[in-house]
Amino acid sequence: MKFALFASTLSAAIAAVAAADSPTCDNGGNCYAAVHGWGGYIQYEPYQGNLMEACRGDDNAINGEQGTGNLFGNKACVAVAVSSGDIGPSTVQGLGSCDNQNLNCLWAQPSLDYNIYAGIVGDCAWQPEGCPITQQNFIDFIYSALSDIGSADWPSSTDTLISNGWQPLLGLTNSTDTISYNNLNLYLHGSKTIA
Repeated sequence: MKFALFASTLSAAIAAVAAADSPTCDNGGNCYAAVHGWGGYIQYEPYQGNLMEACRGDDNAINGEQGTGNLFGNKACVAVAVSSGDIGPSTVQGLGSCDNQNLNCLWAQPSLDYNIYAGIVGDCAWQPEGCPITQQNFIDFIYSALSDIGSADWPSSTDTLISNGWQPLLGLTNSTDTISYNNLNLYLHGSKTIA
């Protein structure tokens, strides 16, 4: 009898410790923070607003097949997430969670769709070692995403796109002049430890 009580207590303690170590997703808080950031301290250009609107307007990105979304299977979602170090993936997930409280948090989102990545870097993506994103690939990707959604707005300048998007992305992915698929995927999923 004492053993059964001990075993059930031990089991409950292990479950509590495991739950404490597991990340939690507070989509109500994520939505609140993103709305106040997007409309407040985050200075964004009209083209970024267009990308965010296209991202949030895609049912698959926000709801997905399981009802939990697939943000990084949508070109506009990826483009707005990387267009500025101030916006980033957490703002995209936060605003998306305003539309779907069951939207997976960053760490639980499906991986970056490799077809989107291949569209950024070109045919070399399919070579055995793949290839990284260059600055020019990044610029072309943003403009391509805008063209795909029929945006009438564009970055104010290429220099601004580089200084607000590419340069912070290099730093956040711990990269020097190109960004690998793995580092970009880790960044999009909110990783703080990128190799």
